[in-house]
Amino acid sequence: MRNAGSKGNPSSMGRRQFLRTLGATTVGAAGLAGAMGPFGAARAAISPGEKGIYITDICTATLTGLNSNCTIIRLDTNKGISGYGECRCEDSSSLSELRALKSTVLGMNPTQVDKVFNAVKNYGSPFSHPTDTPRHTGAMCAIECACWDITGKVYNVPVWKLIGPKLRDKVRMYCDTPQQNSISALQSVVQARINEGFTWFKMDLQRTYLSSGTDYVLQNQSGYPYQCISVNQSGYDKWAAYAAAYRKMIGTAPLSSDHYQNWASAANLDVPSAIKLADLMSGSSYQGMYGGWMEDIIAWYYPTQLAQVAAGTAMPILTGEDTYCLEEIQPLFDAKAIDYFHPDQSTFGGIHPTRLAANYAYSKGIRTAMHMSGSPFTLACSLHIAAGIPEFLAVEHHYSDLSWYDSLIDGLPKPLMQGGYIAVPEGPGLGITPNETAMRSHLTGSYFASLT
Repeated sequence: MRNAGSKGNPSSMGRRQFLRTLGATTVGAAGLAGAMGPFGAARAAISPGEKGIYITDICTATLTGLNSNCTIIRLDTNKGISGYGECRCEDSSSLSELRALKSTVLGMNPTQVDKVFNAVKNYGSPFSHPTDTPRHTGAMCAIECACWDITGKVYNVPVWKLIGPKLRDKVRMYCDTPQQNSISALQSVVQARINEGFTWFKMDLQRTYLSSGTDYVLQNQSGYPYQCISVNQSGYDKWAAYAAAYRKMIGTAPLSSDHYQNWASAANLDVPSAIKLADLMSGSSYQGMYGGWMEDIIAWYYPTQLAQVAAGTAMPILTGEDTYCLEEIQPLFDAKAIDYFHPDQSTFGGIHPTRLAANYAYSKGIRTAMHMSGSPFTLACSLHIAAGIPEFLAVEHHYSDLSWYDSLIDGLPKPLMQGGYIAVPEGPGLGITPNETAMRSHLTGSYFASLT
């Protein structure tokens, strides 16, 4: 394997050989139009699926105390087999989405996963809301994941075996480190993450750490479709000192960065500022070329500017957490506008669409990491996906410092993260079950009540 910090094709085997290895036949303009061997085999195995099984109800439970409230769903069937999924925690409209979709999925065979997903796909026209996708796709993703959970239980195999092949038994995690107001405060939270066992780290470099008008200016610039953040030297100096303090504590472990313009901001870095920042952070005293990336340095829906940054720096450029399905992100892959792909399965479309897109990205020389800001239900879905992605990087973990996080589910070794990795579930379906006692302590509302 090549150095994780370098850019370029992720494998010496070449794209054609890679696709032959997976069993792909053709790659059409719409993405993977030809069926990949493992996915084709899975579809053949589950279609028409368990005859006579159909969805009878959608039940929900809402967890509180995380990044935002997390809506967990349970799909019930007439065979007594249930499956679990989770809406993106930032999707505040997930309950209304689920109510709107309930009549569509009731009576459908959950083992025909793609058929169920196609029936609900594009609800609410998520493509018309590129700045707000995470708040429009959660219900669709949760339903898709719950169908896979049921399918695995029907055939008594883990989800990763249905969407295989499996390439690893455990998945590396990376930690989120929220912006701190001082370097001393940063050092305290970094040490906590080191103590928790992380071996891959991410920091925020928000412009709120800088002084407006002194360290940067907001201005309209010709040729840009957004208001530009132009960074002054004093701003680079402050960010550099912050990154240097982080680097000093973690040695040569990978260090990524994010949130330069704050999440979902209307303003973005101008291209020269973004390239200069990326080049600065590539230095060994800062992020360094040890496997990290610059995340959403310009929003994904400004592909021209994002591609200019990726072409102008050696530092890997990553995006994808707020995108939905391959057709939305594929133009960035094809234009080589990014180096790393970063989907959140609870926004992107669930398990199968995320896995397909990651393999397509790999055929274009783009490696994958995964965003994950949800509960252990979203975490488990992410592990099944990551288990078979070639040269996978890491899954995000927001909540390792919550003492009760691991208790919400059973089925995996505890603590969930050991030595910076989490084991891929081996049980049927998602391989996890909710711990009712623990969940009831962190719910707002009822425990898996029928959605009305």
